[in-house]
Amino acid sequence: MFNGAFSPSPGSGYIPEMEQIISQLERGTLVMKYSLRKKAEHKTLAIRRETRQIVWTRPATNSKPVHDGAVDLRKIKEIRLGKSSKDFDKWADDSKKIENLKCFVVYYGSEFKLRVLSIAALSEKECELWVKGLRYLVKDTINVPYPLQVQVWLRREFYAMENPTETINIKDLKAFLPRINYKIPTNKLRELFNEVDTRKRAEIGFDDFAVLYQKIIFDESNGAEIFDKLALYSSNLKSVSLQEVQSFLAKEQNDDLSNDDRAVSRFICDFLKDPQREVQEPHFTISEFLDYLFSKQNDLWDPNKDSVHQDMSKPLSHYWIASSHNTYLTGDQLSSESSVEAYARCLRMGCRCIELDCWDGPDGMPFIYHGHTFTTKIKFMDVIKTIKEHAFATSEYPVILSIEDNCSLPQQRKMATAMQEVFGESLLTHPVEKNEKQLPSPYQLRRRIILKHKKLPEGQDESSSILIRHEGSEMDLRSSFRNGIMYLEDPVDKEWNPHFFVLTENKLFYTDSYKPDQESERSEDEDDSAAAFHRSKSDVPNEELHFSEKWFHGKLANGREEAEQLLKAYSHLGDGTFLVRASVTFVGEYCLSFWRNGQVNHCRIRSKPDKQHTRYYLTDAKYFDSLYSLITHYRNCPLVTAEFSITLQEPVPQPKKHETEEWYHKHTGKMQADEILRRVKMEGAFLVRPSENDANCYTISFRADKKIKHCRIKLEGRLYTIGNVEFESLVELINYYENHPLYRRVKLSYPISEEAVKRMTMI
Repeated sequence: MFNGAFSPSPGSGYIPEMEQIISQLERGTLVMKYSLRKKAEHKTLAIRRETRQIVWTRPATNSKPVHDGAVDLRKIKEIRLGKSSKDFDKWADDSKKIENLKCFVVYYGSEFKLRVLSIAALSEKECELWVKGLRYLVKDTINVPYPLQVQVWLRREFYAMENPTETINIKDLKAFLPRINYKIPTNKLRELFNEVDTRKRAEIGFDDFAVLYQKIIFDESNGAEIFDKLALYSSNLKSVSLQEVQSFLAKEQNDDLSNDDRAVSRFICDFLKDPQREVQEPHFTISEFLDYLFSKQNDLWDPNKDSVHQDMSKPLSHYWIASSHNTYLTGDQLSSESSVEAYARCLRMGCRCIELDCWDGPDGMPFIYHGHTFTTKIKFMDVIKTIKEHAFATSEYPVILSIEDNCSLPQQRKMATAMQEVFGESLLTHPVEKNEKQLPSPYQLRRRIILKHKKLPEGQDESSSILIRHEGSEMDLRSSFRNGIMYLEDPVDKEWNPHFFVLTENKLFYTDSYKPDQESERSEDEDDSAAAFHRSKSDVPNEELHFSEKWFHGKLANGREEAEQLLKAYSHLGDGTFLVRASVTFVGEYCLSFWRNGQVNHCRIRSKPDKQHTRYYLTDAKYFDSLYSLITHYRNCPLVTAEFSITLQEPVPQPKKHETEEWYHKHTGKMQADEILRRVKMEGAFLVRPSENDANCYTISFRADKKIKHCRIKLEGRLYTIGNVEFESLVELINYYENHPLYRRVKLSYPISEEAVKRMTMI
């Protein structure tokens, strides 16, 4: 009976490969199961064919295996290859030893917030079998005929009740019926039980249980109570013939299927899925007919409307758009968890407009969470990577990112850069058609990502969007009535001292003290000591978007000659390798230098004023609002001239001039730096080393105030950032702090070379 549980429609048959895969999964394989609560354990993972479940048991048990857990295939929403779950993240030290291609995650449940089953197979081949087999079985389970759905459910319920002899008794039944919200007098239940218990053992197996269930739930004598027109479509009140089904479809359902008796015959056979009932004129029993009335095969929804069937060529504003509010939340808006999986879930449910609440993050990139609440935070970069992965899994029509932006301008710029890097050509940055007078259509915008974001008010700059922190919360100075400097008298020394204050509707906040050139603080994670670093604002480099890009090399000392040397050195990267530099000949303009056909080409990037803005262009046909936009365009679209056509590919890497400096120690760690600086007693002694915690960071280790300090330098694009100021190279940064205080009044005065370290080690 249950061998047909996975049978497809008549005539198709199983492909041998899939049958082999399912058979192998049914036998089970040894896996590592990860969970949040305890370390990974070995389990035997298998498919339970007759109940349509994934089950796992403890391996190598001599007795009948006891299932530790199960997942219904019908509840599975996604099977994802890799380690994208918190179970793997919780035990990162163990899971990182296992290759991604050996791991998969099953997302399942009936709630919005899904549960996960995190599995690591013993080989890539076994992992591939599980992913391929499960994806097939989940789809097949959703499409299984209604009678088989009932049989599968009954199997699961029976297995939950059965005793070691694989039978159940009347006591088990009395506990089962309340679970399905069904009441029956005990004497009536005993009477029906005795009818199916033909061997009079006071116990019945599954086949008798299935018969008993039908007797309990359905009584042929009350069929008319369930469907009051039953007599019109069943002349003998025991069965419904082919002609009577046709009549029902025509009169009650208004279904065009009734016009074709062969189609109705095939429909009945497909519903019953019983080879012995596949005759020329099949029929329904009364119970089967009533089952059909309540099944998905009799759903009001027309399955032909499952796919988009409307005209999608009208302007975007002509359509209702499935939208999500606070997409990142998995629960309430005050204290629930924010999760990237919420974005994956919404997109796979068909949402085409999702919300990103963005707030400044401590590492220069925003967080997403519900501001001024206790909801948890997730990284902006993790969110957009998840959106890219799932945006078009359900629909090819455009996805709109509704951005609620609470970020400062520097972090907004980084958001823009990140989205262009992650979304690439999918991100809509230019009109679909020239001179368009209406919104493009969903059809024109297929597989495109659109940003919905307010423009900055005219003349607004970064200074008008400043967030301050107070007792763990953030406040935008724009929401204050007044802010500035006020003087308070010190009750001890009677002096008037300045304090920075913010006045809101009902509170006055102020700092303990205020210095006009207050020093910013930044410390490396590996050292809790706080150090203050300062650089005058007049030395802060240009904050245009292009300035931090790896392809921008600024003003090269030897101009064109140096650009050619760099491009020849990296010519192995192929045609389209490029850099952008400040023009020596035309002050304030730029030059694009690139490799093509074995030689270096140089193109002047011209600029011209346009109202209050400057426009940049290589050809008269295309103008751009920024140098960044120009280069981004020609990395996606070819630059076409009368002589050539080329798309910009890899940027020339930034020179690492610091690697030849005596103060740079490539192979020194924090403990070694501490040991070296303990031996050197001079204030301002220093060395620079790569960070042990982050590949994109460096650390200055130095002596100040008779202590050893560690200051983090972060590489962001091509810029080296310390505190909130930026330098174009480590050499420039160190040169600056050799002439200006780095910490309080201490300058970097005595570089420690690796040669000096060797001498100290010998001593």
